[in-house]
Amino acid sequence: MKRRLKSIALCIGLVLAGMVGGFQLRAHGQAGTAPQAPGPAAPVDTAAMRAQYEQWRKDYKTWGKWGADDNKGTSNFITPQKVLSAMKLVKSGIVVSLAPPEPQVVAADVGANGVFHRVTNGITDGGTTDNYQVSFHGQTVAHMDTWCHFFENGQMYNGIPVKDNITPEAGCKKGSVMNWRDGIFTRAVLYDIAQLKGAEWVEPGVPIRRADLEAWEKKSGVKAGPGDVVLLYIGRWKRRAQMGPWTGQVAGYYADTIPWMHERLPAFIGHDFNIDWNPRPGWEGMRNPIHVAVLNWMGINIVECLDLEQAVTTARRLNRYEFLITFAPLPVEGGTGSPVNPLAIF
Repeated sequence: MKRRLKSIALCIGLVLAGMVGGFQLRAHGQAGTAPQAPGPAAPVDTAAMRAQYEQWRKDYKTWGKWGADDNKGTSNFITPQKVLSAMKLVKSGIVVSLAPPEPQVVAADVGANGVFHRVTNGITDGGTTDNYQVSFHGQTVAHMDTWCHFFENGQMYNGIPVKDNITPEAGCKKGSVMNWRDGIFTRAVLYDIAQLKGAEWVEPGVPIRRADLEAWEKKSGVKAGPGDVVLLYIGRWKRRAQMGPWTGQVAGYYADTIPWMHERLPAFIGHDFNIDWNPRPGWEGMRNPIHVAVLNWMGINIVECLDLEQAVTTARRLNRYEFLITFAPLPVEGGTGSPVNPLAIF
């Protein structure tokens, strides 16, 4: 009996010692460096999407659809008839800008090269002048991309060889912004994913899937088609205003939207951030899958880093998620893209 009591006492003592030791270890851990949060898990369909992506690379090219010398891709769908149809969407005469102010200081999402340098020259009694300088490709400046921005295997859209087509001196000969110098004037379709999810914004890093786009189409009663501009709203600027700037995480188009894009063939894919979802676990070693698919395979242009807050507020108030959009690049010979100030006209 005594031996049994001693054994019980010994067990209780060991348990208590372990508990105290555990408390001490936890206290020590709290006093030290906080453990890193685990990275996002790859979506369950990642392996299937990677395999599909390689097949889509072969199946979804529109090279030659508008001729061997074509430089405009799906913008060819913006015909005079398309322009006239888009004009009929103007009902209220309300015009809002879709561009944020040009960044003037470095931030998490504004690299040093992305700062818009404005120099106001000598101010006299008679006036003054400005000099502007900016590297607009990035996360903050509203801009459009052209075929010269992304290549695969030394080729641009429509099979144009990069060699001899792009030089530091001349820039991009074929596929430059000069192909859009007359401007874009077409129908825009707003995909309000924040409203769809019942949130002020979509948290960074969330993949926006085809099912999300189609659910919004069912809810709103409108959907994108050939020659349109798709505008994906995740509430990026609203979150930035409340939480501060960030980088590296984007609620963007997921890979399963690529067949949707190929079916619809819009002129531009738009977003209030960069278009690719990020981070992309399971896609290591592959750069910007959506950029490559639209710019290189399908001839769909990109317009991104838009500020859609005013447009969303107006669209929700009017309950109208299609409207006229117009913008044009700076006519820079050889340009791979351009800052833009798109206008939504309701």
